[in-house]
Amino acid sequence: MTQTMDLAQALGLAFAHLEHNRLAEARKLAKTIEKAQAHAPGLSYLLGLLALTEGQGKKAAQHLSKALAATPEAPPLLLAMARAQALQGHFGEAEGLLRRLPDMMEACTELAALLLRRRDWQGAAELLRDKVLTAAGLNNLGVAEQGLGRPEQAALAFAQAIDLDPGFAKPYSNLAGILRRLKRPAEAHDAALQASRLAPADPAGWVELGQALRDLDRREDAIAALNQAKGSAEADWLRAELLERMERKSEAAAAYRRVLKADKADPFGAALALARLEGGTAPERAPSAFVAELYDRYAEVFDQDLRQGLQYRAPELLLEAIRQTLSDGPFACLDLGCGTGLVGEVMKPILSAIDGIDLSPAMIGKARQRGLYRQLTVGELTEATKRPQAYDLVTAADVLIYLGELGPTFAACSCALKPGGGFAFTVEAQEDKADYALQPSKRFAHSASYLRRLAEDHGFEVKSIEQSWTRTENGKELPGLICLLVKA
Repeated sequence: MTQTMDLAQALGLAFAHLEHNRLAEARKLAKTIEKAQAHAPGLSYLLGLLALTEGQGKKAAQHLSKALAATPEAPPLLLAMARAQALQGHFGEAEGLLRRLPDMMEACTELAALLLRRRDWQGAAELLRDKVLTAAGLNNLGVAEQGLGRPEQAALAFAQAIDLDPGFAKPYSNLAGILRRLKRPAEAHDAALQASRLAPADPAGWVELGQALRDLDRREDAIAALNQAKGSAEADWLRAELLERMERKSEAAAAYRRVLKADKADPFGAALALARLEGGTAPERAPSAFVAELYDRYAEVFDQDLRQGLQYRAPELLLEAIRQTLSDGPFACLDLGCGTGLVGEVMKPILSAIDGIDLSPAMIGKARQRGLYRQLTVGELTEATKRPQAYDLVTAADVLIYLGELGPTFAACSCALKPGGGFAFTVEAQEDKADYALQPSKRFAHSASYLRRLAEDHGFEVKSIEQSWTRTENGKELPGLICLLVKA
């Protein structure tokens, strides 16, 4: 047998070892082949795949680039290179490579996972619907349907993934989450329990099991389950909430502090929870990461939940106040905390142009789909200071509820408005005992006297501060203030 045949056989055997997860044998053979013939056909691909198994994306890409130079359109090489790029955090490059493989189901599944990563629920769903999918593909379809606010379709996809591969843990934990939200805790418990048994090192199953046990009023068991979710910030947060409900306040406070220490950006709002629990001085605002994460998760179903579930009407009330006090425009408007663009939709008849600012990229994406906003910016409300005297009107509908101290926002709005421009906003109302207060909802309520004082301090004339309600909560109208100020 020739040396070439010997090398070819060795490569085939090395690939077989790799396919059957015999990594040590595959590496040993690869080194032998590399010593014998460094440029053997197929060796670069083999070395790239081995680097992928080791989580070395950069090294894998280097080997795979050599392989692609010889066969640039080979689907397995393109798929492997996409994985190498994703490992390095080069998600755009990975997505581009996967799009070159429209007929490869494995590539479609992984492309959908990348789309899900950036919360492109619609894109992922369109990619996967009406295809014969693997269990992983069905799981991704379920995640996309869930993101689109279609729980029944999501549950069906997760169940189909389980039927196809009963040993695949992810669809069990995802199905448990859907069942929990559908108020079916016993079924959620069974699905989560199976997820935790199949993949005990994956926190997702334990997190869902903890929540199902909580909903079944088995709180001690819930804490025990959450303790198994090693390295999960969500589990730490849920544990802290449970301890607070169980009146174990010192343990809850310690748990909230651990959550806050683990991530100073505070995406769970642990600082707000601590202030509420201990009754100390409230923070001046909700953490930006908390607000952004909250609304990124909420963006796809925001309009439906707010309009139908909570009878939200802040934009209409602000429009009425503007028409009664100012005019019918047309106004150049800056919409603070624009969300999905409900204000732009409602106020369209009185606007010449509208720009929006919001902390949540997902909400900005939904606002962009309306085609109404001239410019949309992801950022803090104080971004308005960068646009001096650019607007006739500034709006903030149900936005200031995430801020206690409103001085910086009033200053930013005064800067952005032309003389005679209007600042129209809503807040949740509280009595005049204090300027503002942190509520159990982790939102802030403000007093009318505080708003009047801020208006005077920042050069605004108060045209109206009217009591009304902008939304319901737990079936009850939530007391609020509808405010219209004019810059002197």
